[in-house]
Amino acid sequence: MTDELYETSDQDRLVKDPVVTILMITYNHAEHLAQAIEGVVTQVCKFPFELIIGEDASADATLQIATEYQKRYPEIIRVVYSSSNVGMNSNSLRIFARARGQYVAYCEGDDFWCDSDKLAKQVALMKSDPGIGIVHTDWARSRLKDGRWSHDLRKSVHRRTASRYLQGNLFSTWHSPKVLRTCTILLRRTTMVEWYDSGIMNENYHFGDSVLAAWITSRWKAGYIPAVMAVYHVSPNSALRSGARSRVAFYRSALEFDTAARTFFASRVDYPSGYRWESAAGLLLWGARARDAQAIKDALLDFTRNFTLAGFLEAGLKAVVMRLPSVRRQQREIPSDATNGAVQP
Repeated sequence: MTDELYETSDQDRLVKDPVVTILMITYNHAEHLAQAIEGVVTQVCKFPFELIIGEDASADATLQIATEYQKRYPEIIRVVYSSSNVGMNSNSLRIFARARGQYVAYCEGDDFWCDSDKLAKQVALMKSDPGIGIVHTDWARSRLKDGRWSHDLRKSVHRRTASRYLQGNLFSTWHSPKVLRTCTILLRRTTMVEWYDSGIMNENYHFGDSVLAAWITSRWKAGYIPAVMAVYHVSPNSALRSGARSRVAFYRSALEFDTAARTFFASRVDYPSGYRWESAAGLLLWGARARDAQAIKDALLDFTRNFTLAGFLEAGLKAVVMRLPSVRRQQREIPSDATNGAVQP
């Protein structure tokens, strides 16, 4: 039996007919949530927007912070929560079901937007080309060092990434870890409905971003804004950084998804073999680190079952090439108040 779902909002003061709904899932993000919310409510737009925060039964002050901000911005913020944890994918789905905007954008509770023009520019680009199904931007990483979070917007993730991996038809390289980062994307709400209805998403996967990237690039072009507009916190507690066994589980889930995706995209000759190669390689390396003999065995068997020697070498080479920095540095717009980087206490 599922717990009752609650919403804290002021229906009489909420904006009417928001053009964009920002969806923010959050769990134990008390350290970062205020910064995430501030990046949304300070957006400068000529259209109304709303922020739905999906709080997933955190053990810290996350819910308290979210509701305090709702009181400060009753025309924008809605807080959705329940008494028990439902997990990342279910939390995301339940707040999406309440979205009212024509477009949806995402910012998880431990990331933040650093450019107040993000939504306005993304909506404008989306409207300019009906062939575009998703718009994303450049972003930067924030890392924890000596007890402090720091980031430098001049060292953006895409500054050495070739444009062919950033915009246009990206299906053959959808698995690039640098593109379509969740905190940078905006897309039509109807597109998300189609994605959920497609059946490709399984709530048991340890991720949702890769599934969305594969599906949407198979149907639409990606639009891109060459500006640093979001910051991603490299959290030590994420699915990829909470220990070797968590990594093993993550890569097992990736292989499970790839098996399903190969059937789903059976008619596409350009489905990339590199995703499976990288997932099996990750399982092998982290299985070794976790001293998990079964994971090592499964990874080696996966290679032999899915690749010829030539195919193995080709997929591995493509994975390396995709990650190589371009010789030419890409031009980037950086928010004027952060050109020298920033340190978060």
